[in-house]
Amino acid sequence: MSAESKFKITTKVRVALLAKSEISDIVGERIFPVVAPKETKGDFIIYQRDEYSKDYTKMGICEQSCRVYVNAISEDYDRSQELAFQINEALEGKHIDLGMDVKLVDSTEDFEDNKYIQVLLFDIK
Repeated sequence: MSAESKFKITTKVRVALLAKSEISDIVGERIFPVVAPKETKGDFIIYQRDEYSKDYTKMGICEQSCRVYVNAISEDYDRSQELAFQINEALEGKHIDLGMDVKLVDSTEDFEDNKYIQVLLFDIK
């Protein structure tokens, strides 16, 4: 995979999330980079690249990796958990068609503005 495509890995994350019907049934197209528009109603997902790094050898780049946060946001706690579960199911593993290998490295939850937030951190190579 080229350096450019790893740098834009969040675009591929969004594609993988939209491809899973269990996710699109809950959020439709409401999957946003970094922040959702203020007027967003219902359940939604936001994603953000937290890190992009390269490992080098004398021959050049030998590996690229990214860390991406994906947040499931809902007014209902159980739905937020189900959405987080489906996000993990959609992303974790090898995606040969998208050129990414995804592992969940951390997960936490929060509550803000009367919404439950499930925070998942993925390592992508």
